Formats: sequence, structure tokens, C-alpha cells
Amino acid sequence: MRIVCFILAVAVMTLQAFPAFADREAGNAANVAAGKYGRCYAKSVPKHTMDPFDEPRQQGQTKVYRVSETEDELINTYDWFSHQLYLVCNAMKEENYGVAVIRLGPWHRGNEPNHEALALAFYFDGALVKKYSTLDIAGKKRGDVPWLSENVRVSVSHYSIFKKQPDLVWKKSQKEYGVETPVVEAVTVDGRKLTFDVATGEIIETKSGE
Repeated sequence: MRIVCFILAVAVMTLQAFPAFADREAGNAANVAAGKYGRCYAKSVPKHTMDPFDEPRQQGQTKVYRVSETEDELINTYDWFSHQLYLVCNAMKEENYGVAVIRLGPWHRGNEPNHEALALAFYFDGALVKKYSTLDIAGKKRGDVPWLSENVRVSVSHYSIFKKQPDLVWKKSQKEYGVETPVVEAVTVDGRKLTFDVATGEIIETKSGE
């Protein structure tokens, strides 16, 4: 009886020492994302339903269409799959209009950021314009223990660098009344608020956490 109680006590102390929570990863599934007002959309189809390695999880194909009154027009094809996408149908880059695609990375396995793990990527008219790894966003971990770092949140088998998942937001311009400009906003685990240009992927504003 004493041995059982001792084992239970050790288990409880171990759980308290490591602030992790249980998680279970969902399989890949085809999905569709539409731009504002439904003028364009993307269909993303995975090559693998589930795979133990990171790179095959993102293999597949994503096709971007422009909506018309008759048959929709295929305008871009990308050789990757994503669980979550944002589209801006009439984004502007250097005086040119095109479709901007913002691709979010998968749920990240392991316990610390690295250069190989995709956080988010920006595409314009069929081409990659900017890509960020989880290490690019989180920066160097603070301390020797990943789950004690201020910029990483760790579960049993995965980690996250965002407190608030990147989101596509339309903001009214201060210069022109009523004109809305699309940006991507994200809040990191350590409280930084990042604002990205949708057409170039550049970080146009950073606000420190309180």
C-alpha cells in the first residue's frame, strides 16, 4: 500500500513540475478558404491524411480560383497543403493588383522553435514573397528549459509561439475615410503584437507586450 501511495505521489509531483496538457493531433483534410465578398477562393488538398513527419504533412496542392458568372477561373496553383489559409482577392503590391494568399503552418511538434518549422508564409500572384519560421517569430528561447521560456507555450507533444493565432483584419485608413486596408495581426506568447502587410509579408508594426 505504501509503495502504491509513493508512486501516486511521485506522479502528482511530476505533473505539477511540468506544466503540460494533453493534446491530440487531427488528421489532414481538404478545405476551402474564400476571400472577402467571395470574389476568389482556394481549395487546399493534402497528399497524406496523417504522417509521422512534419514535411509530408504539408505536401499536397492548393489551387486559387477567381469567381465568375459561368466557369470559375483557375489563376494560381501552389504545391503545398495548409490547414488554414487567408485570401485577399484584390491586394496591391507595387501598383499591381493580384490575389494574396496567407498560409499558416501546421500544429508544431516538439518543444521549441526551429528554422524548419513554418509559422506563416505570404504569397502574391502565384509566388512566395515572405516566409517566417517559428524561430523567426519567437526568437531565441529564454533559459535552458523550453517550457519555462516566455516566448513558447508547450503541451505534451506540441508547442505554440502565438498567444493569439494570426488573423486577417480589415482596418479603416486614417488618411481616407471609409477605405479599408487588409493586414494580418498576430500576438506572440510573450505578448508582442505583430502586424503584417498581406501583399509583401513584411512586418509593418510591432507593439511590445504590457
